[in-house]
Amino acid sequence: MSSDLLPYNGLKRKTLAIFLNRGWLNVSAFAALVGFYPIRAAHTYLLRLHRFGLLDRGRDIRGRLRYRMSARGRRRLLWLEDRGRNHAR
Repeated sequence: MSSDLLPYNGLKRKTLAIFLNRGWLNVSAFAALVGFYPIRAAHTYLLRLHRFGLLDRGRDIRGRLRYRMSARGRRRLLWLEDRGRNHAR
């Protein structure tokens, strides 16, 4: 992960925004888009969001893990964006 400090829930908001219009992404593609390294850390982070119910998880035809945003993840992203707008005022 880059050394830039993100505000509270900033990484979660950034991650959910990436999944918003992309559908299924494998972990390597996600890590490349975000700059999240080492990739093993990206696996752990996406698994955590899946356990929170914010991402759906499945496997592609080759058996590799892939993730997409869940309905709960969409609601959480809207809430995070609204909270960010309210704090900016």
